[in-house]
This record gives sequence, C-alpha cells and structure tokens, in this order.
Amino acid sequence: MSPADTRLRLVDSLHLQPEADGTAHVVDDRTFTTARVNHSARILLEALREPRTRRDLQSVLARAAGCPLAETVTPVARLVGELTAYGWVTEDEEEGTHEADAGEGAR
Repeated sequence: MSPADTRLRLVDSLHLQPEADGTAHVVDDRTFTTARVNHSARILLEALREPRTRRDLQSVLARAAGCPLAETVTPVARLVGELTAYGWVTEDEEEGTHEADAGEGAR
C-alpha cells in the first residue's frame, strides 16, 4: 500500500477547540502539548476524526479552499508530516477506502 492510500486518523487524546475566527487550539491530553492551527489545518484535523487517506484529505482541502486538487498535495503532505512527528495521527487498522467529505469545517 502506498503512503497515499494509508488511512490515517487522529489519536484519541487529541482535542480541537475551534475559535470564532476559524482557527483552532489543538490539545493533546497525553503530553499536554497545545498548538494553534489555521483554518485550513482545522478543516483537515476535523476530517481526520474519521479514517482518511492523503488523497481524501487533498479532496477535502480542495473543496474547502475552492482550488485545484493538484494545489493541495504539498500542504497536505506537510501537515501529515507534522502531525505524524507530533504523534497526533495514527494509521487506521481497518481495511478499505473512505469517501472524502468536506464535513462541518468546510461549511
């Protein structure tokens, strides 16, 4: 399975606290690490509440930002890399694919 097909999801200890301006505070209950993320990252983090592939995340971001899918490859790869380094995402153990859905954050 290629990295683009690996299904990722947020770890259970991660919580989002949305702000009125579209950003969010991210809190990890395990390490007490916090971060403030921009609107685009918040949308992707909300999408990762369900198992998603990188391709799913690219579709979510493209729809939310109103941009071509090709423009989302680098930002999604960068965010997934950062989330992985922080230990905030894990590979989902279920098989299969998941339909991309812009979810509540894109509205």
